[in-house]
Amino acid sequence: MTRPVPSAVRAQSNVVGAALLLGIGVVAIGLLTASVGTLVDAQVTTADADAATNGFASLRDGVFAGGNSTHPVRVSDGQLSRVNRTVRVVAEQGANRTYDADGYVATFGDHRIAFVGGAVVRGTGNNSRLVTPVPFSIAGDAAFLPLPTLTASSTDGGGLDGGSVLRARTTRRIDDFPSDEYAIAVETTTPRAWERAFQRRGFNATQTDLDGDGIPSVVATAPDERTLTVATYDLTVVVDRG
Repeated sequence: MTRPVPSAVRAQSNVVGAALLLGIGVVAIGLLTASVGTLVDAQVTTADADAATNGFASLRDGVFAGGNSTHPVRVSDGQLSRVNRTVRVVAEQGANRTYDADGYVATFGDHRIAFVGGAVVRGTGNNSRLVTPVPFSIAGDAAFLPLPTLTASSTDGGGLDGGSVLRARTTRRIDDFPSDEYAIAVETTTPRAWERAFQRRGFNATQTDLDGDGIPSVVATAPDERTLTVATYDLTVVVDRG
């Protein structure tokens, strides 16, 4: 014969069951809140990276257009740093030339955007890509290389925020090289992005460390003999912050 469960035991079981359900609910809400917070943070850093990408691309276009220009990089939070890079002109028969092509890198969490060597690169390692065309081009029997170089008066770096604006002042000088077989070597920490971009434009591109400093250069070779014009844009960038 089954004995009836005392009411006190049933009440205790109900209390325990309610407590377990409440605990499970609290944990579930906590996990959901954490997931939503992580998603929001990821969306914010992605939006910041988008803004920096657009700002650097606008800066690049403004430099090549010449004169003075202003380019907003309004983000929630980020870091800007100056990087030392070199671009070399390698001639088959004539003299080589080396340019100090310093640029900027902006970081937002694990997002990285660089403006170096006349192009804007987004990402790191094999996941990096050029979001602007490579600056090296060919027309007929002539090759052209527009090359921005930061001056000593440019801002070294610092934080970026919702009021950040890049104010640029540019002067241009021209170097003309005689007919020869030329290659351009761009020093970069994202060589695969440059290599793929050069190859898409029809250049033969390889990687090498020309000065042994641990930073590779991507060497893009122009086919056949041709003249080369290097337009060097001496670029002074001042970062205004809100």
